[in-house]
Amino acid sequence: MSIWRSRQALFLLVRRDLSQKYRKLRLGYLWAILEPLGMSVTMWFVFEVLLGGRKMGGQPYYLFLTVAILPWWWFTSGISSSTKAFAGFSRTLPVSVLPTQFSVVRVLITRTFDFLFSLPLIVFAMLITWTFPGIQFGFFFLAFAVQLVLMYGLSLLVASVSVLVPDFARIVRILLRAAFYLSPVLYSLALVPEGARTAAALNPLAGILTLYRVGWWPEEHVPMFGYALSFGVALFFLVAGIVTFRRLEHRILKEA
Repeated sequence: MSIWRSRQALFLLVRRDLSQKYRKLRLGYLWAILEPLGMSVTMWFVFEVLLGGRKMGGQPYYLFLTVAILPWWWFTSGISSSTKAFAGFSRTLPVSVLPTQFSVVRVLITRTFDFLFSLPLIVFAMLITWTFPGIQFGFFFLAFAVQLVLMYGLSLLVASVSVLVPDFARIVRILLRAAFYLSPVLYSLALVPEGARTAAALNPLAGILTLYRVGWWPEEHVPMFGYALSFGVALFFLVAGIVTFRRLEHRILKEA
């Protein structure tokens, strides 16, 4: 049974996951906003107030940060959650009539809704800085689509390996911490030395986060080669995730 044919069950389970996640919290869905808000305010205070002499990116810096922190939050929460995607449903997975990868898609869509719920933070940042996007804002949606493809491939890869290698979840956490500083979340990609930009473009988030920002800061655009490299790596992870999952699926069903 394909994911598309299982879409009604997927919708119901995602809605239940979101409801259970926030039902016991007094502020409910507001936490989808408060967590990234706290992170963006803290980073803004450190780099704009305490280290105000150093220009890390476009101005106003708070908006510059917010536009990238939300996709980053989506990325790190989605990949982290995928380490438990199969383990979390281990009791029913072997006998389920649903596709095995259903668990990964379920986690990914739940985290995607968290990201969508947090988007009002960008509107808030635009209003308090009175800075609005131009015609190139359409690249924001392209960045969203490419990131979704990247996360699906990585989630399949991480979830599959995590079932067979329990320690892999800890390795993923370390890699995500490193990726935060290696990705242009806090800084503009233009600040990377020219000789290192090709290496920086190997990080698929480099091109993705840049595309999120160009609607407000067109000067953030990188050469087409940089985008092609970032998106090529994203496609590589998609293929690697699908291939890895298919090769390990029988072992996943056995070990889960």
